[in-house]
Amino acid sequence: MNKISKNFIVYGVGQAFNLLSPLLIVPYIISICGIANFGKIGLSFGLSLFLILIVDYAFDIKGTKMVSENRDDIRIIEQKLFTVIYTKTALVFVAFFILLILVNSIPLLSKEQPLFLFSFSIVLAQVLNPQWFLQGLEDFKTASLINILSKLFYVILVFILVKNNEDYIYVNFYLGLSSLLINYLGLFIIQNKYNFNFHRPNFIEIKETLKSDFLFCVSQLFLSLRQLSPLFIVSYLLGFSVAGQYKVIEQIISLFRTFNQVYLKYFFPKLCYKIKQSKSDALIFWKKYVTILSVFVVIFSLLLFVFSTHVISFFNVSININNLFCFSLILPLLMVFSLALEQTMLINSNNKNYIRITIFVTGANTIALLILAPILKLNGVIISIILAELFFIFLYFKNSILFKKNKT
Repeated sequence: MNKISKNFIVYGVGQAFNLLSPLLIVPYIISICGIANFGKIGLSFGLSLFLILIVDYAFDIKGTKMVSENRDDIRIIEQKLFTVIYTKTALVFVAFFILLILVNSIPLLSKEQPLFLFSFSIVLAQVLNPQWFLQGLEDFKTASLINILSKLFYVILVFILVKNNEDYIYVNFYLGLSSLLINYLGLFIIQNKYNFNFHRPNFIEIKETLKSDFLFCVSQLFLSLRQLSPLFIVSYLLGFSVAGQYKVIEQIISLFRTFNQVYLKYFFPKLCYKIKQSKSDALIFWKKYVTILSVFVVIFSLLLFVFSTHVISFFNVSININNLFCFSLILPLLMVFSLALEQTMLINSNNKNYIRITIFVTGANTIALLILAPILKLNGVIISIILAELFFIFLYFKNSILFKKNKT
């Protein structure tokens, strides 16, 4: 077994816990807290993911790329690690300020203020998240260890402490708490493993980073808005009970999204490295691993389609949403190509087209949701998301420099 295969297995085992933990706890949460409260949990989690992008400031993409390209210079990547942590620390205050404005100005959120405030622990934990750094170094053993411990601790906390209907406000807090503690452990491991020395914050570098990556961060926020808007619109227009039904379907589809993302992230550092050597070789490499991903997603989607009734009943949903779920299984395959083509945009230093595409598709998707959701209910939501994925595929492919350079 070669090094790439070994690394992929180690990485896969660690990331498998991201896929398994929802399967373990979601049916339990719905049975204890109810489908409506599960919808509230999903909305607060989605808002936390949006705020995480403010704290992350695209370090999970650009930071990984920079570490990958400078992996042989310990002092450079050491400086980058501490600069990112200090920058995230400053940004987490910005994120909390935005949260306070939202929960005090939007009635839908202010009614569940304790839930949203407790959920901010997820955002706080992101300050110390070292996954971006470890992926850049392709240190998949440490990354997997951190991921496994974090998710395992989270699952244990939920099963031990969530016992009543009212406990739904603490579910996301337990996720944030477990992530925060294990991420701190991860940074301790990194500091000892690579013999890093403590660095004082370089305020000039922090300022330049915030300035240079601002528009790229905005594009990532629009992407997050596209993922959050369906649940927010459903909660507002159709109520938390319907939002809970949508969240169950979205939870299953998000497993594919997570699987696609973690698979593609594994190859992203090597893709960045290869494209510096030869764009044609990088494209061949990209096509190879995307083809393998497509085959797996098609097989799993067909299995879910065949056993759709059993899948829905597994999540303790009493309302029949089987047909809607089958319809939504178009999305996983579309996501393979939209996310994989997104990679070919991100490896380019000039991200203006990527930012324009993100903002345009997010705006179009929101308009489609507002038009279709009141008329077609959840079917309209799924249709709008499918249209957005198709837009992304078309526009990414058309504007990808990797493909333009290899067209004849």
